[in-house]
Amino acid sequence: MADYNLGCTVQIDDQKTLALLVALHKEGAIRHIQVQAVPLPPALFRERIAAIAAAGIPSIVHAPHHNHGVNPCAPAAYDDRPPQEIQKHIELAMSQAFEAADTLDVETIVLHAGRYEPGGRAKAMEEFSVFLDRHTDPRLTLENLPAVYAGYPLLGNTAEELAALAGARITRFCLDFPHLACTVNYRRISFAEELEQFETLSVTHHHISNIRSGSVTDEHLELDHPDGGLDLPAVFSRLRRHTAVPTTLEYKQDSPAVYPRQVRVFARLWGDHAGY
Repeated sequence: MADYNLGCTVQIDDQKTLALLVALHKEGAIRHIQVQAVPLPPALFRERIAAIAAAGIPSIVHAPHHNHGVNPCAPAAYDDRPPQEIQKHIELAMSQAFEAADTLDVETIVLHAGRYEPGGRAKAMEEFSVFLDRHTDPRLTLENLPAVYAGYPLLGNTAEELAALAGARITRFCLDFPHLACTVNYRRISFAEELEQFETLSVTHHHISNIRSGSVTDEHLELDHPDGGLDLPAVFSRLRRHTAVPTTLEYKQDSPAVYPRQVRVFARLWGDHAGY
């Protein structure tokens, strides 16, 4: 058994990818799965989460985010639904995320603070605090996001910003390496220095994929992508110092076949960076 805890991501209603990951787990190639919770009709939700539970794989839950209509820091931003409908949707989505975590007996529920309209950062921070008032849970684990994506800003990009958002209510954090790389490329600051700042937080989960060299856009590229620009020596140095922290590969939902090969690539990179 490898001395790292590697996992892969599956959307709650993606049975094809689940079957693939069950096979990888049986082989000993991965140790966990990250279940991306998306809002579903109640009966279908319980059917799908029961199937995941039956697989018997240690799990982590990722709460719905803005792509699923759940945008904690600015619920109505970039959304033309009536406010009451938005809130009703958020309540359903978060209740299902918590139910999924209960059913799967997880310790970690990864959370995005969300995106906001330009110039609205202060208001977004206030709104995120209101969201935490409504949806408090000790398993919530706040993830760093890229500074920008598709022209809109996102909240919580660095270790310092995550700590300010979390206050005393969130004590667990998820370090997403490509998100951090996007942020430092956008702000033209040091990846190594910003990565070091995460040593001040209680990081209980890692996310990994790749980005293009110098890019500010999160694309979930393969670790061995020919245009990859992630600082792999710095990343694997941290991973080797924190072997108890689970690390999840995150790729696009429409390409589950990427996982078996990327699990092997990760293992190779782990060996290649043994001296770091």
